[in-house]
Amino acid sequence: MFAPGEKQSLLQIAAAGLVMMALTMAGCQTMGTRDIGRQVPSGGRVVLQDGGPHAQTFQTGDMTIKYQYWMTGNHLKVLGTTAIKYESINTLTFHLYFLDDQGKVIAIHDFFSFLDHSNFVNFKSNARQYHRDFAIPAGAKAFAIGYDGETARTADQPEINFSYSPLE
Repeated sequence: MFAPGEKQSLLQIAAAGLVMMALTMAGCQTMGTRDIGRQVPSGGRVVLQDGGPHAQTFQTGDMTIKYQYWMTGNHLKVLGTTAIKYESINTLTFHLYFLDDQGKVIAIHDFFSFLDHSNFVNFKSNARQYHRDFAIPAGAKAFAIGYDGETARTADQPEINFSYSPLE
């Protein structure tokens, strides 16, 4: 069993861990409301269409994003690849903005990419993949995609933060 002081220390550590986890989760939940109500210009919107696959490609200063989506009822499946100009990506978080008929953000979902290791010869490739299923919120007529990322620091280059937002 535990010595009297040992048990109390374990309980204090467990309580501190639970508090940290609760604070982290609360922060993640509020992130989704940061851009609610903001406008996406018509050129940055993808109108939701039944069926699929519907293929899209767009290019930013950081990457080329190719994706397909399928829509059935209130379900949306998005999958695709990216070709990024940076090496050694630490994080890459995509943001899917659901929009109403006026192009205003009504919901935001973050999702992550992963390295494309389908061809071991191209292991150093900067291509990344992503796929995600979403429940389409009531009133959504279109969506837009944004992202935030960070490279790793190397001996000859500091870390670089990069992002794209479709918002006005």
